[in-house]
Amino acid sequence: MKNLGKLSETETEVIKQIWELGNPVTVSQLMDVFDNKDWKTSTLSTILKRLIEKGFLTKTMKGRVNYYNTTLTSDEYKRHETKTLLNRLYNGNVKNFIAAMVDDEGLNKKDIKELKNWFLNKAGEEL
Repeated sequence: MKNLGKLSETETEVIKQIWELGNPVTVSQLMDVFDNKDWKTSTLSTILKRLIEKGFLTKTMKGRVNYYNTTLTSDEYKRHETKTLLNRLYNGNVKNFIAAMVDDEGLNKKDIKELKNWFLNKAGEEL
């Protein structure tokens, strides 16, 4: 995956809305969604420009309207962020990451069973 920049909370909120609306989107569509924010068009345009600079969006112009497309899906972004977190905090060690989650969250038996089945499935073993 390409080297993506880190997203601010606001940028994350905007790209989530774009994923929800579906590609491509216009500034006016997003202004309708963020009507409760009292943003000016220039504010949203600045956020979209930053998302382009960070590699999350592309922009095409048809007539006088800019259309914005995401460069990756929501699932691809989640995997990217998970890998980034895993590498930064656990040196890429999945076992230590899971151990930290289990120790801190106190998984119940149902959660543990689901995880066990998932790992068995990934390992190609029959349940």
